[in-house]
Amino acid sequence: MELIAPYLGQASPWMVMFMTVIARLSFVVFMMPGIGDQVISSRTRLFVLLGMAAAIASTGVVAAPSAPGIGDLVLLLGSEVVIGFGLGALLRLSVWMLTIAGTVIAQSIGLAQFLGVALEHEAQTVTSNMLSLAGTTILLTANYHVAVVDGLMRLYTEIPLGEVGQVSWPMIFDSFYSAMGFALMLAWPFVAANLLYNICLGFINKALPSLMVAFVGAPFMVGAGVMLLAISVSGMLIIWKDRALQVIGWL
Repeated sequence: MELIAPYLGQASPWMVMFMTVIARLSFVVFMMPGIGDQVISSRTRLFVLLGMAAAIASTGVVAAPSAPGIGDLVLLLGSEVVIGFGLGALLRLSVWMLTIAGTVIAQSIGLAQFLGVALEHEAQTVTSNMLSLAGTTILLTANYHVAVVDGLMRLYTEIPLGEVGQVSWPMIFDSFYSAMGFALMLAWPFVAANLLYNICLGFINKALPSLMVAFVGAPFMVGAGVMLLAISVSGMLIIWKDRALQVIGWL
């Protein structure tokens, strides 16, 4: 034990720095689209977190933390967790836009009762599943996970360890508001089609009260909505990809 004591003394600052990197990266990795989804096992996500933390800590971009006491260390780790939560929420927001748009589309075209795979904590609609999986695939094929690592390393110079005040929290809240508006804009053609359908349904029902219009109109609305989705989904994803990088903000 006496022989390895000097090495333990030299390793303790690196271990503290490694803990601070894990504190910042934990929410980022577990909220990252694709890697942080619930369908990925917790063990796999933990291995990715440890690998990314070791890689970033060994580059030297993270300054050695100055936390002389245990209270200072706990405060530093808590600050890093808060910073990581803000960064991870922006990453997850890129897919939440598609989830919200898919839910509104499903409500508009009559597919809200058909649920897909539970990519998150609860099952989503089929359109939300399709758009979320397509968007995640586009991000992964565009090597956004590499851009995440590069952005995290760059942020250590812009947001040093424990500097929660350096995070632009108004920008994060504005990103949430703009993401909600953008998601509704993506689903607006389907909402407009549903509005037109209900207006026509009301006129037909007024003119022909004895005709069971709903039995004819509901299958037509579902079919027309699916056709409109098939035609517009590629354009929606192209527009979404450019907007998603703007919403994330730090890539």
